Amino acid sequence: MNLPIIGKMIKSVGDVVNTLSITSKEKEKIKSELAYTIMQHLDKITEAQRDVLLSESKGNWLQRSWRPIVMLAYSSIVIIGIFIEIPILANESPFWDILQLGLGGYVIGRSAEKITTTIGKKLIK
Repeated sequence: MNLPIIGKMIKSVGDVVNTLSITSKEKEKIKSELAYTIMQHLDKITEAQRDVLLSESKGNWLQRSWRPIVMLAYSSIVIIGIFIEIPILANESPFWDILQLGLGGYVIGRSAEKITTTIGKKLIK
């Protein structure tokens, strides 16, 4: 969860409340209640994300292994492309754009998965 963004969101809501024509005490009460409500919903979102990751990690072999399999396939294609001249693997080929996208998604997705799994395990304890 990105705490600076949440803080900015709560501050923005507070700024809107400050424009209301009510007493300062009422404004503070509204701000407090809205901040509490936002945090409750963010907690629910975090729990849902944790549950999804935990269920995926308990899935079958293919669910747990598809990313490494795809990366091995990409690596094999790159190695083959280095030693054998194949038109689809030419320097100007859109294949390399797809490969970059796949690698970026893998690295970011795997990092997010590891972080969320670690956080999920700490939350369960």
